[in-house]
Amino acid sequence: MAWRTVVVTKHSKLNYKMNHLVVQTSEKTYQIPMEDIQIILITTTQAVVTAYVIAETIKRNIKIIFSDINGQPIGEINQYHTNGKHNRNISQQIVWTAQRKNLLWREIVKRKIENQSQLLLSHQTIDKEKFQALIDGVEIGDITNREAVAARMHFNRLFGTEFVRHEAGIVNAMLDYGYQILMAAVAREIVLQGYLSELGIHHNGAQNDYNLASDLMEPFRPLIDGVAKKYEQETELTLEIKLALVDSVNQVIEINGKQMLVTNAITILVRDAINYLNDGSKLPEWRFEI
Repeated sequence: MAWRTVVVTKHSKLNYKMNHLVVQTSEKTYQIPMEDIQIILITTTQAVVTAYVIAETIKRNIKIIFSDINGQPIGEINQYHTNGKHNRNISQQIVWTAQRKNLLWREIVKRKIENQSQLLLSHQTIDKEKFQALIDGVEIGDITNREAVAARMHFNRLFGTEFVRHEAGIVNAMLDYGYQILMAAVAREIVLQGYLSELGIHHNGAQNDYNLASDLMEPFRPLIDGVAKKYEQETELTLEIKLALVDSVNQVIEINGKQMLVTNAITILVRDAINYLNDGSKLPEWRFEI
């Protein structure tokens, strides 16, 4: 199973040779087996990528993500044909019932809040009873928006009461960068399973190509928050921080009593969610230890 995220940070040329990605820089040449690669993240505009590399990554379902001149992810390459049952799966996806989507969204929100509370507990900044009350109060479809309430409480306890999401600053820069990487990993898995990331269960932005990925990534967001907490005193989004954010999808967590890489946990969550939405008999109940 592919597990590596290759990060290209400097002037280089990317070639393909004998089932290997070949990255040539002015100092050194790197060769990485294509079968090991899950994502290629190009964080510089000084990299040259051959058409051969692009064609091979598309065939192998390796996601290439490109960054702008400021190093922020701005786009990726997707293939025309993915899963062999793509058309049948989309037909199923279109008729997913509102009841199942709302029940699944309640479970996702509860797991997200639970994982936020775990992170806060590790920093000894949690009001455990308040977060448990939020978890217990999540209704079908989260119609009272307990997710947003928990997010405000979470960020204010983790980064201080003055912190405001989406304002300028190093913490928000880290969160934005990390969430983009996480969303790409979830979107890749959705496409591999033959479904459209555009059609979500809760997110429904008309111009959001990743509505379903935005839904299913939610329980994993605290992993990015934890990395941002570690570097919150820094003043700029350095290469070291970017690599730490990228590597968050390669760390080991526990899900349903089994330890595994985050990428494998994403596979399980996406698979379970889609099985349930396709008339599966049991609502997934994920248990995380992050």
